[in-house]
Amino acid sequence: MTNAANTPLENQIEQLPMSLQTEAARNLATTTKTQPQMQGITSRWLLKLLPWVEAVGGSFRVNRRLTYTVGDERVSFTNTGSQIQVIPQELTELPLLRGFEDVGVLNALASQFVQQEFAAGDVIIRAGQQANQVLLIAHGKVNKIGPGKYDDQVVLAPDYLISI
Repeated sequence: MTNAANTPLENQIEQLPMSLQTEAARNLATTTKTQPQMQGITSRWLLKLLPWVEAVGGSFRVNRRLTYTVGDERVSFTNTGSQIQVIPQELTELPLLRGFEDVGVLNALASQFVQQEFAAGDVIIRAGQQANQVLLIAHGKVNKIGPGKYDDQVVLAPDYLISI
């Protein structure tokens, strides 16, 4: 049995790195930084044409795009800063609105949701209390607590958390 000798091209391919170098990976993972612009180094003709507003250097992210999965039985949210809003088309993930297609009504419903924040351990709703609102959990975990085998309070299975 004979082995074919490697050609120079095959030797070069074997020596190529199989992953990004640290500097290249860092460049892809960070935001793009803009250079600060100064009035003293900008052309005079441009200064005459445009109203000048002094601005410090900043950063911007290029790869931001709103995506959501339809049919995963989970309501998706969008956030801007600390404000969280429900995506109107995602309300059709709720069993009561499944198959509903009127976008105007979904927009109106989504605009009625109000953001509330709860601390760990807060009771959101008690068993037997009349429900007068729909609660959607955007971030965090919620436990459904009920009577256990020996009348003590236990965490029930999360699959039974929402029943509509």
